[in-house]
Amino acid sequence: MFCDMPTDFKIYKVRKNEFSETQMSHMHPYYEIFYLINGDCTFFIDHNIYQLNCGDLVIIPAGELHKSTHPESGSSERYVLCFREASLGWINHAIGEEAVRQSLCMGIISIPEKRRSYVEALMHKMVFESDGQDLLSPAFIQTGFMELLLFIIRCRRYEQNAIKEIDVDNQLIQEIATYIYEHYEQKISLGSMADQFHISRSYLSKKFKAATGFGFKEYIMHVRIKNACRLLLETNKSITDIAFECGFNDSNYFGDAFRHIKGISPNKYRKNKETI
Repeated sequence: MFCDMPTDFKIYKVRKNEFSETQMSHMHPYYEIFYLINGDCTFFIDHNIYQLNCGDLVIIPAGELHKSTHPESGSSERYVLCFREASLGWINHAIGEEAVRQSLCMGIISIPEKRRSYVEALMHKMVFESDGQDLLSPAFIQTGFMELLLFIIRCRRYEQNAIKEIDVDNQLIQEIATYIYEHYEQKISLGSMADQFHISRSYLSKKFKAATGFGFKEYIMHVRIKNACRLLLETNKSITDIAFECGFNDSNYFGDAFRHIKGISPNKYRKNKETI
């Protein structure tokens, strides 16, 4: 699922309970910061699996396929903050574009417990002001956003113990997801992966879905489409050549799959590159 937003900045608070709908896998042309206030969940991004707990913060760059999966029982709360490159002008000028880019690459940060109330207060203030309290609200949101980004940059530079490690309990599925991510252009099937990693097809199918939140075929399709998007925007290769290069053996099927995930044809996606 490809999502977009009509503004350059958005923040909201989400509460999940047993009656909440499951989040669909998605990607979008803007940054997202996901902060888990309480509860726990599994987060899958960039072929990596993470088990999140309260105080964990996820940085999701534009174009990264991701999905959070929450336990069926129990509840949790999270802040979700979305922003475009256009929102980074002041901080790029203050500390340099390269430093900002490196700090906002994909990653999971475990906010130190003594600093969580500070982060949550910043996000609460931005949510409060986003309701449009008065003419000063946009300025309060901007200052809160810049302060949060500076804090994240400091964490990534100086708090090495705050970096979240990959979930070692799902090491096998992690290896399979990484293999797909790195060999998406090849012919890959549930059977071939089960044989290669010496497990049954049924076990692989169930375990992959439970660990990543993606169906096995669904994940392969999304990885192929993600790479097709890159080739469409960065090269002059024909759509047919891109289809074959990304693992599709039929350009018509590629077109249908691309429209299903991105909501637009490959040709229109390439022509609209300035708005992606």
